[in-house]
Amino acid sequence: MSKTMMWDETDAKGFESECLFNEDSRSFEVMVCTSGQALCRSVSFPASIDPAQGMGEEDRLRSMMIAERLVADIERDLGDH
Repeated sequence: MSKTMMWDETDAKGFESECLFNEDSRSFEVMVCTSGQALCRSVSFPASIDPAQGMGEEDRLRSMMIAERLVADIERDLGDH
């Protein structure tokens, strides 16, 4: 399974978010982990266009919205409202 990093970031609270392109399934995987990888969540979605020259705007925005939702889910699971 070949994956390509599309973007990654760490926010001020220490949440590590990344988006990978899975070439085999032609889909993106968004993964968010707490600092130290203690708790992780991920969501995959099909690519709307092939990201040969980078992510399309629609896919980039969708991946960022998913990352924000995953951060909120983890915060809720940890009791940080």
